[in-house]
Amino acid sequence: MATIISSNRRTPCSIIHRWPLVTGSKLPAYTPRRMPAPSSLKRAATIPSVDINLRCPGHSKNGPQQGGSAQAKGEIQMLLRKFLLPCMIAGVLANAVAAPEDEEVEAINRAPESEIVIGQSVPTTGIAADTGKALALGASLYFGRVNARGGINGAVINHKVMDDGNDPQKAIQNTRDLLDKQGALMLVNYYGTATVDALTRSKVLANANVALVGVHAGADLIRLPGDPNIFQTRAGYTQELEKTVQLLTGNLGITRVGALVQNDADGQAALKSLKDALTKRQLKLEIEASFDAKSGNVTAATAKLAKANPQAVIVLAISKPAAAFVKQYKAAGGTSQLYGISLIQFEDVIRIVGKKDAHGLGISQVYPYPANMQLRFIREFQEDAGAVLRSGEYPSYAVLEGYIAARLATEAIKRAGKAPTRAAAYAALATLTRLDLGGYVIDFGANKRLGSNFVELTMIAPTGTLTR
Repeated sequence: MATIISSNRRTPCSIIHRWPLVTGSKLPAYTPRRMPAPSSLKRAATIPSVDINLRCPGHSKNGPQQGGSAQAKGEIQMLLRKFLLPCMIAGVLANAVAAPEDEEVEAINRAPESEIVIGQSVPTTGIAADTGKALALGASLYFGRVNARGGINGAVINHKVMDDGNDPQKAIQNTRDLLDKQGALMLVNYYGTATVDALTRSKVLANANVALVGVHAGADLIRLPGDPNIFQTRAGYTQELEKTVQLLTGNLGITRVGALVQNDADGQAALKSLKDALTKRQLKLEIEASFDAKSGNVTAATAKLAKANPQAVIVLAISKPAAAFVKQYKAAGGTSQLYGISLIQFEDVIRIVGKKDAHGLGISQVYPYPANMQLRFIREFQEDAGAVLRSGEYPSYAVLEGYIAARLATEAIKRAGKAPTRAAAYAALATLTRLDLGGYVIDFGANKRLGSNFVELTMIAPTGTLTR
């Protein structure tokens, strides 16, 4: 295990994250300018997992415990600020918290006195990996904020993330491992309708009496009725597509609508919601074209839709195939107005096809704009995530989603008492009534499990930003 311990002279702090790595993977090769990478992380490159533990080794009137050379402290401090977090998303998940300017950092092996395990299973490999990693990153950022302020009643949060490759059965296996072997108190932000549906059917959550906060999915299948153990933080596809169809038909006078459909549980659920929204307005879907969700190959579907060239095409897909479709559709001469749902991360589209081709794609969003600094909770989010997001490499809405789930999980644990149990944390969430995070309200009162109905429409501008 590679362990990094952080000491701050002014305020006790403890930050611990353990990020399981993909089997056989290694830390990416990199070397900080003007100085070599710390030897502790060089050793970590050959082991199957990395345990990044930033915690306070002790304070006295004379300051923190001393250890390690000044050069080693400087090397690790620079690594934490500039290199460790990008490496996490580059393919190997690691710690996501930068050291304060006055913080001394020591490379020492040390175990925490107490910890609270919070588990997460998301795809960190495969076609959905970018979003899965961003969800994990967002949660890690908030847990890092909590641990930097002393944890919860003195206990640090140990955020354990497992890769399921967007495979429902693997996600169930991971969940059993997190609950039975790792002792997770709660779970946060799983990915995909098929995974959530399989998890409910398995009764793993119910049998463990554990809460899962947040799922990156919006199908009615997992919402109406919802699993009582799953507390959802986003609006559903029905609400998203109702708003999009209202814009198209009510505001723009569009009557000829087509759809690109990802052939999986999320795509099919979104397609049903789209058809229902059109039916309410005495309209029918003019054309639909599906593609294989695993391969993401949209070539045939693109050709079919480009030939029909309806007034608008609704893209019911995740980021990578959506981006490929946008580029191919325009190249084929398609002139339809293009709109997608919140499964699409706009930064991913821009990164894949460039600003020129991405321009004009409308996307319904189920969280406030992550750069809207008028909202207090977005300002807090930007304090923790701003440096990561400014690179443009990480999908900001997915990072924000993970961040919100972690914040709600933390709130529940705080309300569960000094010795929190799964049952107490679950009860705390179940009685969480109208919690204003600072511009975004979550309400699980009156036995609700759908905490938000927020939806807004956005469009990618020529500059690569969003207009609303």
